Amino acid sequence: MARKGMARKPGFVAVATSALAVAATLAGCTSPLSSGQQLFDHAVVADSEVRLGDAVMAFFIGPQSSEMSNALGTVQNPGYLVLVDADGSFRTVKTKHMDMMRPVWSDHGLHFADESSDYHLTASGLTKADNPKASAQNLMFALPNGESVGVYNGGHGDDGGYDNQVAVMTDGDTHLFPVQGNYFTGARCDGQIFGVAENPGNHKSQAPKRPGMVSTVDEIASPQMLARLYPADDGEKVIGWRPQFGTTPTGEVPCHEGVVTFLSWDTDAAGREQPNVVSWDTATGDHQVHRLTFDDATLINDADIDYVEQDWQGDRLHWVYADGRVFSTDSRTGKTTTLFDTKLGTGPDRPMQTLHAFSDTQLHTLSTTREGEGSLTYTVFHRANGATARTVSIPIPHAAVHVSYLNLSYMTVRPEV
Repeated sequence: MARKGMARKPGFVAVATSALAVAATLAGCTSPLSSGQQLFDHAVVADSEVRLGDAVMAFFIGPQSSEMSNALGTVQNPGYLVLVDADGSFRTVKTKHMDMMRPVWSDHGLHFADESSDYHLTASGLTKADNPKASAQNLMFALPNGESVGVYNGGHGDDGGYDNQVAVMTDGDTHLFPVQGNYFTGARCDGQIFGVAENPGNHKSQAPKRPGMVSTVDEIASPQMLARLYPADDGEKVIGWRPQFGTTPTGEVPCHEGVVTFLSWDTDAAGREQPNVVSWDTATGDHQVHRLTFDDATLINDADIDYVEQDWQGDRLHWVYADGRVFSTDSRTGKTTTLFDTKLGTGPDRPMQTLHAFSDTQLHTLSTTREGEGSLTYTVFHRANGATARTVSIPIPHAAVHVSYLNLSYMTVRPEV
């Protein structure tokens, strides 16, 4: 199974991959594929009939490009957005291909996209608008005004740069514009979207020529770039640079008072590594970096940090690590404490795969085992003390998401009232 960060390695056509991507092939066996697809097909609600209803969470299941070097969009099998009610019952919306779709849920409803269209699902129904785009999603955001903004991976450009696309949906109207750089990590700062790129594309030539900004151990590595992606009248706007040549967890990271905060497994110009917490001011381009320190014997590694989910609460960064532990970090010092342990791990070396999503007072998880019988499990924890708020069995067999292209992607939850 590929790490999420593999898509950012130089030399590959970038295709966002998931901590839950298995893409297993069962030689000589065709029935699991048909039975798995039939399960989701039988639960499909027509676009004209689907409503949010009593759904409490949603996740996507669908195809990925099985090889990192394949051209984007070569897999044409359909995908399914799965809507889950509090009792575990579910229904699906059938979509076209979107590698690693990231649905997002706001007070304005549920937003998602495939390679042909953008979608907005509310209590009143589904709005679907044509918006052809690249078929691999890096990021998705819901803005306070009801707009949605997605970032899509266009791959290496003919000019030697790196192409992403930004797709915007407003009241059923859509538009698409190109940006330069590859943005796997991003933040919503009120009505603006910022992206963090380890591959800045053609912007690399703009990086400051000062000590530490050029790696002496990896000649093709670039310093990390912060850019504003939306709104953009003339494309993206570069905000700042920092001398980082390692791995930053993918996905949405928090922005508080205009400062984007996130974890990063940093590698400096000489190849020295350490885990840091980064605070990056979107107005000035200035950044602060503090090494993560723990109040116990906690150890983390660069492979597992790639599965981290992050959120801001109070004045601290909360994050879930790949082994299921939840931490709280003071971004001003890097001091980190353990909040609780969900015991729901994820990653290729663990028997369980888990998706995570934070809401205001809770941590939501969707977990499945790699082998054995049983169904998907939706578990909710109180963020204050780690107590289990509820556990719901979803009647989707583990086998239905572990064959061929039926791979779990990302989850989102109804906002708390």
